[in-house]
Amino acid sequence: MFWQVIFLAIVQGVTEFLPVSSSGHLLLTQRLLECGGFPPLDEPLSLGILLHCASLFAILFYFWRPVLRMVRGEDNRLLALLVVGSVPVGIVGVCAKLFFDEFLEKNLFSNVSFAGLMLVLTGVLLVVAQKIIMLNPQYYKERNWRVNLKNISLFKAFCVGCVQALAILPGLSRSGSTITAGLLAGLKKNDAATFSFLLAIPAIAGAGLVECLKLSREGLGDIPFFPLASGFVVCFVVSFASLVFLVQLVKKRRIGIFAWYLIPVGLLVFFLG
Repeated sequence: MFWQVIFLAIVQGVTEFLPVSSSGHLLLTQRLLECGGFPPLDEPLSLGILLHCASLFAILFYFWRPVLRMVRGEDNRLLALLVVGSVPVGIVGVCAKLFFDEFLEKNLFSNVSFAGLMLVLTGVLLVVAQKIIMLNPQYYKERNWRVNLKNISLFKAFCVGCVQALAILPGLSRSGSTITAGLLAGLKKNDAATFSFLLAIPAIAGAGLVECLKLSREGLGDIPFFPLASGFVVCFVVSFASLVFLVQLVKKRRIGIFAWYLIPVGLLVFFLG
């Protein structure tokens, strides 16, 4: 059980921020572990909450300066962008849990073939982000866009939030889709990455709150404290490293390299799932 938790923590840490979809890879990883003879973990909520909290702390640790400015009331503009951008995922998340929870669990969240299809879509989005936007300086000049986090409209922030809401689907990367949406909205590459990760803070926190509410009803599960604590530490370290790595890739305009992995793997999973 210990090594299962550690392995899942590594997968969560690597895939939460890299544009390869953490939900899709966690689903695939659990299936592979079961095929390898490991007993299922019965989806303990305590493990899911800890891994999400570890990823959340990694964002807060990396972006502590803008977060601190918002907490102090020194950057209300950025705070407003995050609030508006978080509305869609909040609405979709609440509606999914209240009205479609059972349907989604049976037909989408446990559907490996669907996750494979969404991995392919994520790869296509990354190709769009790199080939059409990041490597095409005329894209911004022709539109005379000078958009950054200080002057982007609330409407465009809301549109990026709508794309984030779609990432509830397994296999569709939250970071990959929101970075692409930010670039399409006119944000420069650094601002698009920053907004994508800051927008993840309320999304991950909200998902963790929902899991905590479920945990209060279903109990802590049967995973001992030591594997849980170890998984948290491992996930935090790996999440932070993945976050730093992706930010550097975005700065170097190389985010499209993940498409070389996502598209063939997604197609393989789709046809064999």
